[in-house]
Amino acid sequence: MSAGTRIAPAPAYRWVERAVGVGAQAAFSAVSLGLPSIAPALRTEYQLSIAQLGVALAAVVAGMVMTMLAWGVLADRIGERTVMTAGLAGSGAAVLLASRTTGAVALIAALALAGAFGASVNAASGRAVAGWFSPSQRGLAMGIRQSALPLGGGLCAAALPSVAAASGARRALVLLGAVCLAGALIAAVGMRDDP
Repeated sequence: MSAGTRIAPAPAYRWVERAVGVGAQAAFSAVSLGLPSIAPALRTEYQLSIAQLGVALAAVVAGMVMTMLAWGVLADRIGERTVMTAGLAGSGAAVLLASRTTGAVALIAALALAGAFGASVNAASGRAVAGWFSPSQRGLAMGIRQSALPLGGGLCAAALPSVAAASGARRALVLLGAVCLAGALIAAVGMRDDP
């Protein structure tokens, strides 16, 4: 066997891959869907107007829109594992940066950056479904993938307001950043590129 030969993982691994993909997707969904649950705390702590708050919450999605296609191309070239790991790590770092900013412009920029990196998960996770599952199983696999969106967003939306009320919006952002970094670790350890 040559050094460049890849050994395909066992077919049953595709379910492990789905579990890893759900964890990674849920980690970023915590940011994209959970962040609005602390909108009042963000507004108070960062002294935002209603308009600035709206832009800050939309910044994550704007960042995603700007980079989604590029992440898809990159996933095709270097694989799902690297894209998910790098993207979630970047998103986590950007959310941690947001927790340390002062002022609306810096907060909005950091959240847009978090979305730009986080879009990697959407692109790579969808590609992984196509690579690991036969056409007759892709609907189920995609449904499992999509369940991560409300799962991550819902869990964070339930937990974050308590964190923000007890410790402030900045501490809640630190928690979100840590969730993304944990998702990056999960992807680095558990994700394999499709066979």
